[in-house]
Amino acid sequence: MIVGSGWVGRQIAARIAMHGMHAYLVDRSLALCNEALRWVHALGDPASQEGHDLAARVHSLGTLKESLAAPPQVQLIIECAPEQVSIKRRILSEVSEQFASDVIIASNSSYFVPSMLAQYVHLPNRFANLHFHVPVLHDSICDIVGCEQTEDSVTLRLRDFVLRLGLEPLVLRHEHPGYVFNWLLQSVLKAALELVAQDVVDPEDVDKAWTTITGMQQGPFGIMDKIGLDVIEQVLSNSRWVNSQPVSIENLLQVIKPLTSSGKLGVKSLQGFYSYEDDSLVTKRS
Repeated sequence: MIVGSGWVGRQIAARIAMHGMHAYLVDRSLALCNEALRWVHALGDPASQEGHDLAARVHSLGTLKESLAAPPQVQLIIECAPEQVSIKRRILSEVSEQFASDVIIASNSSYFVPSMLAQYVHLPNRFANLHFHVPVLHDSICDIVGCEQTEDSVTLRLRDFVLRLGLEPLVLRHEHPGYVFNWLLQSVLKAALELVAQDVVDPEDVDKAWTTITGMQQGPFGIMDKIGLDVIEQVLSNSRWVNSQPVSIENLLQVIKPLTSSGKLGVKSLQGFYSYEDDSLVTKRS
């Protein structure tokens, strides 16, 4: 069951259905659920078996209140609401009180760590973050991380679920705001916004510099468009929640110094964090 049938929630539902499982959509209103349902159904050719299966495996349950009045038989609930603690708190509290202890409760939060949300979950030992990257329909990774209360079996079940979806599970050893990719990306996006806010260049010039030099198809502002500017706004507005303990320069250098002291300087020496052949191909970790 996916609570939140917006841009990300409906894509998760579609991906689940495409891999032979059933997904139940829940939102603030039946109209929003049905709109998401129509979007999912439009992905498949109704004349084909694949299109028929897709339509048959995604269901609209209307509002959360309606769904909890007659809860479906589910193994996993994914909270996919906007990045606002007040909304997530209400949803996680209500669904965890209603569903049995063997039902996993997961949040798709982009930046809130699970320990911040677990306090709102009844039986937090079955709670973890399960974070999908947009566009969900493209093959990508899925972040999995629990908190101190999370049972190991929950992480393992989520990993198996992600593999069934044809995605690569990235299981974090410790919780961290933004997981891995989002934490890296936020520095780039904030720097891009700073350049425009300081009237150094326009967004188009930022993206031109990025794509031309890196060879990537999209620059920071194109990436923000793909994520959704409302999501970017929510994350920035909640920045007080995502501050991490700063790491000293000395600690950062400890990651690099063992390599440089042994002559591993990167591509120029054919060894760095990775080993290289022909100065170009990554072959394996050093």
